[in-house]
Amino acid sequence: MNKSFWTKKALALPVCAAIVLGGVAIGTVPAMADPADLKVTSQTVTGGVLTLKGLGTPGENVILQKGFPAERFPIAADGTWTITYTLPDTAAHTYELDQQNGLNSDGSTTITVAAQVAFAITSHTVSGRTITASGTGTPGNTVQIDPQSAPIARTRIDGNGNWSFTYEIPASAGTSTVTYNVLEENNNFQVQAQGSFTAAAEAATPAAQFSLTTPKNGTTVGSRTVTFTGTGTPGDLVNTLNAAGDRVAPQVLVAADGSWTTTGTFADDAPVVQNLSVNQVGGGQGQGTVSFTITLPAAETAPVATPLTLVTPTDGSKVASRTVTYSGKGTPGDAIAVVSSAGDVVAPATIVAADGSWTTTGTFSDSAATTQDLTVGEVDADLTVVDSIDFSIILPAVATGTTPGTGTGTGTAPVTGTRPAGTLPVVAG
Repeated sequence: MNKSFWTKKALALPVCAAIVLGGVAIGTVPAMADPADLKVTSQTVTGGVLTLKGLGTPGENVILQKGFPAERFPIAADGTWTITYTLPDTAAHTYELDQQNGLNSDGSTTITVAAQVAFAITSHTVSGRTITASGTGTPGNTVQIDPQSAPIARTRIDGNGNWSFTYEIPASAGTSTVTYNVLEENNNFQVQAQGSFTAAAEAATPAAQFSLTTPKNGTTVGSRTVTFTGTGTPGDLVNTLNAAGDRVAPQVLVAADGSWTTTGTFADDAPVVQNLSVNQVGGGQGQGTVSFTITLPAAETAPVATPLTLVTPTDGSKVASRTVTYSGKGTPGDAIAVVSSAGDVVAPATIVAADGSWTTTGTFSDSAATTQDLTVGEVDADLTVVDSIDFSIILPAVATGTTPGTGTGTGTAPVTGTRPAGTLPVVAG
């Protein structure tokens, strides 16, 4: 048999032409149908089989041009026709669909078959009672889980052939392992493919015993800032309250691991003995209250400001040595500096002690003048001079050799400078 004869779309013959087959003359007849009669009403792919349904001119044939053999499918008396064809692969294809009256073409259309993505369930997870499933399938089709309660929820497979949905396991299933089927359906809700998996809801986490871990009941804490810790039901709220019902620390949530922690600071005027409680409020399972007592340390008092004083040496006094010790009173924590009229530091800077006293010692060189105009200054934590005292002392003369000498000479007395009023050098310390 000549294959090309049967796959030819149409034979251009005169109306009166005839073909002799086996001694029998078969005459062609003019086309009687409007080519617009050819319509495709349904196109599906199931298990790799393409099914086409449509309408056409009764008594004529439809042919899907996909190569040898090109089968003819008759159009029924009611104008309907059906073609089935096993696709050669899962790639996209385009075919020509022809309607023929005898051997004459009577209309045609194009059929496009999208690439077929194999249906598969690629993953499923369970969190609590929620199943999340995903997979692949034919773009445009839908997937649904079975069994499920009404209303049925269908998820459209996207253009890349991927799908994903969530499903809540009903309470009636408890924590039993159930087999779930995932159905792929076309737009007519016909099942095209399916797969299955087993899953069970996670057992509910039992409520943790509410407790206070620190501080222990009856303990004395080391600071007025106190950290409270304990255990409870994840997601519940914990309050830390005083005897009056006021919060002494921020409200917090119990963490996923069942732990909770919060920190609060008691005011300086708060009583040393504190009667407290912590309670848990939440979803019903995690209720609880723990009462306890702690003892706070006494509130720290701020240092009392003490006016700057110079005790030794006194103003105008004659000291016994060129190594001089300076002492006095001031505000605890402030810095003390002793400087010359030229602004030179004559003794190391020192800090006023907690009892308000300060002392520092410095040595003058042999070349220093015997009369020294000095200033003692007090500097606070902000490096601000809070007070200063000007005073003078007389140093002893530097000792000379024991052998008398002769000769005369002239010279000038040492010159002492004057420090500008209200200034002090910058002293680090």
